[in-house]
Amino acid sequence: MATFVGLAALLRARDLWPGSRRDRQGLALALAGLAVGATALVSPVYAALTQLTGVANVGEPIARSALMACAVGILGMVAHFAVRAGAAAGSSSVRRGRAGWRRRRRTWLAVAIAVLWICFALGPQGHQVRSYMVAFAREPAVQVYTLVFVAFVGGAFIELLRLGWQMRATMTGRLATSGRLISLGAAAGCLYVLLRVVGLGALAADRPGVLEALAWPGAVLAAAASILLVAGTLWLAAVARARAASEGLTAHARSVGLYPLWRDMVRLRPSIAMEPDPGPVREVLSVRTGEWRLYRRIIELLDAVRILGGRRMTVRPVTPAALASPQVSDEEADRAATALAEFVVAESVGAPMPKETIPVPPTAATVEQEVAWWTKVAHRYRVRRRHANRRVRNHRKEATP
Repeated sequence: MATFVGLAALLRARDLWPGSRRDRQGLALALAGLAVGATALVSPVYAALTQLTGVANVGEPIARSALMACAVGILGMVAHFAVRAGAAAGSSSVRRGRAGWRRRRRTWLAVAIAVLWICFALGPQGHQVRSYMVAFAREPAVQVYTLVFVAFVGGAFIELLRLGWQMRATMTGRLATSGRLISLGAAAGCLYVLLRVVGLGALAADRPGVLEALAWPGAVLAAAASILLVAGTLWLAAVARARAASEGLTAHARSVGLYPLWRDMVRLRPSIAMEPDPGPVREVLSVRTGEWRLYRRIIELLDAVRILGGRRMTVRPVTPAALASPQVSDEEADRAATALAEFVVAESVGAPMPKETIPVPPTAATVEQEVAWWTKVAHRYRVRRRHANRRVRNHRKEATP
C-alpha cells in the first residue's frame, strides 16, 4: 500500500505548489502525508531511520506528523466540495464550517506537530520498540503525545463526518461514491480514536492490559480508515483515468478496424495522409495514439472519397433519417463498402473503372456518427473486397484461352 500511495503522491506532487486548486492541493497533501506516514512505520524503514539519525523510534513522530497532515489534506479537499455544494444549495452553514476549520488548519497543524515533537524529545529514548505509544504508555510525555495525536485526528474525522452528512443531499454520481468512502473511512477513524481514548482511560485506572488488548483492533481500524480514505480521495481521479483509458482503447480498436480501408485509400491517393502508413504491426501496437489516429482516419477517408468522386464515382450524402435508422444505415454502409471495394480492385488491376455511387455521412453528422458510419463501412469492406478480387480472378481465368 505504501508503494502505491507513494507513486500516487509523486504524480500529484506538483499540486502542492501555491496557485493550484484547493481540492487538488488537499489531495496532494493527503497523499504525501499518507505516503510518508505509511512508509515511516514499515519495520525496515523504521529501523533505518533510527540508525540514520541515532534517535530510537524517530520514525514514530515522523509518521504521526505526516498522518496529521494527511487528515488536514483530506479535510481541505472535502471542505472545498462542501463549499461548492453549499453554494449551489444556498447553505450558509457549510460555508461557515469551511471558514472555521480551514482558516485555522495550518496553525493547528503546526502547533500539534510542535507539541508532538516536544513530547517525543522529553519521552524515553532508550531503545527501539515495535509500538511506541503502547510500549511507553505509562510515561507522562508519551501520554500527552498520544493525546495530542488522537485529539487532532479525532477532530478531523468528526469534521469529515459532519461535512459528509451536510453534503449527502447534494452529492451525486462519482462525487457521492467518493463522499461515502471518505465518510466510512472517517467513521473507522473515529472508532480508532475511541479505542485509543478507552485505552488511555484504562491506563489511568491502572489496567494496562486493556491498552494492549486494544492495540490489534486499533491497528485494524487505522488500516481500514487509511484504505477507505485513500480510496475516497482517489476515486474521482481513478474513475476519470479509467474512463479515459477505456475511451482510448475503444478509439484504438476502431482505428485498427479502419486500417485496411484507410491503407487501400492511401495507396491509391497518398496525398490524403498526413502521416505515412505505419504498417499493420505498428498500427496494432500504437495504443497511446489511438484517439488521434481515429480522428485523422475519419478526415482522410472523407478526403479520399471526395477525390474519388471525380473518377466515375458519385458521392451522395446519407440523409439524417437514414443515418439514424440502424437497418437503413447498415444497407447504406454496405453500398459504400461495395462501391469502394469495386473501385479499389479495378484501379489496382488496371480494369475499367465502374460507375458507382457511394453514400457518405452528411455534413451535419457528429463525430460519433461519422465514426460509427465508417466503422460499419470498414467492417463490410473487407468482405466486399474479397468478393471483388475473386470475381476479377475468375474473369481473368475465363478470358484466358
